[in-house]
Amino acid sequence: MPRATLPTRKHHCATAAFCLLAALTQPAPPAHAKERNEFALKDPKAAASCKPDARPPSPRTRSAADSVKVLPPLQGIYAGVYSIGTTRADVRAFERKTGKPPAIVFTFHDWVLDDDLMRKDPPLRTLDSEMEDKGITALQLAQQLAERGTVLALTWAIQCCEWTSTAWWFGLKKTEISVPRLLKGDFDDYIRRVARQTKGFGKPIMMSLFSEFNWQGAFAFGKDGMSGISRVDDICGQYGDPAWPDGPERIRDAHIHVIDIFRQEGVKNVTWFMYANSGYMDPAGTDYSPWLHPKFFYPGDDYMDWVGQSTYFVDPSWTQQISEDAAVIERALGPGYRAWGEVTQKPLLLPEFAAVGDKKVNRAPVLREVMGKVLPGMPRVKAITLADFLIAEICCQVPRLGEPHADEITAWRQSVGENPAYQFKVRTGPPSASSNQRN
Repeated sequence: MPRATLPTRKHHCATAAFCLLAALTQPAPPAHAKERNEFALKDPKAAASCKPDARPPSPRTRSAADSVKVLPPLQGIYAGVYSIGTTRADVRAFERKTGKPPAIVFTFHDWVLDDDLMRKDPPLRTLDSEMEDKGITALQLAQQLAERGTVLALTWAIQCCEWTSTAWWFGLKKTEISVPRLLKGDFDDYIRRVARQTKGFGKPIMMSLFSEFNWQGAFAFGKDGMSGISRVDDICGQYGDPAWPDGPERIRDAHIHVIDIFRQEGVKNVTWFMYANSGYMDPAGTDYSPWLHPKFFYPGDDYMDWVGQSTYFVDPSWTQQISEDAAVIERALGPGYRAWGEVTQKPLLLPEFAAVGDKKVNRAPVLREVMGKVLPGMPRVKAITLADFLIAEICCQVPRLGEPHADEITAWRQSVGENPAYQFKVRTGPPSASSNQRN
């Protein structure tokens, strides 16, 4: 989600209270402060052994030929909704505002609750655990949505970092649930349990292992695999291939490890996706690094079905700074779109998607422009889920659609709900069907 203040701290919020606390406890920079690149190397020599060329390793496993995947639409773009904490109500609101049911509903169900992240041996949540939308489990939500013809896209996330903890930022505390431990096999039994639950569900579901993987990878460097890219003396020589940046390599290997386990358990109903943050690969961004290019993270087409990134954008006519993450659509999406095109032709999902604002400015014009002209002109964008929920408004300057400007809903309905460029029923089939479509 967008960062509200500096220093930059990347997080998503499972509760409104957590988001509000995060926003209030992060100190604002001095008025004269110049934004620095968070991921700049401490010394150019830190990349001495790195090579700019990268190709994913040969796959250890492949999807079963009779797997059922969420396929890109034959024409147009799937439209859906993104929500945390009030998901069922927000699905109903989306249908009311759009005039159509969402094709995809995107939400989070992290391995560990926010409040437990820094605890020793925190309880791990399965798909039978209660969600942030109280009174329902992830599997129950997936079933309810499936009965409406909608697919759940779930970020079942292992979180590298406690973005709101000063002790974590200064290296005084570490998270107990980490990528290095995942790679050692510490969580294999848990992963198998979730895999079996997913298999038992039986219907198509989309899953991602990380929220905004490039930020997770940026803090997976060093010998311990839990250090920031800007803090280590060697970014490529402390894990795996000495020519490959260690953080992205660990994230890549984590995807391979988990997906292999799901395949060993005979799971055939998961569509895997991975996504980066808004403004990904923008050279002018404060979180840009050439060593965080998607080519270093990508596990290969045999492992990933969809790719993408968050997209938080503003109307270019606005002169005030709304959010440090938000930019005009070209900067918010363009660099990442081009970077992904250098790596794969897999379809793009924009799971955290929103026009940022402050309620003073009407977002209707920018919604018409982006939904009616920009996205239809980007042929690899095949799905978006609109952020339209209370927590996003509280912490991240994403007002509820139509509040207070009712014509935002009109613009959305006309540009999306009544636009044949957008689809509201997903297409499913075997992996080969997606390959044949691209070819």
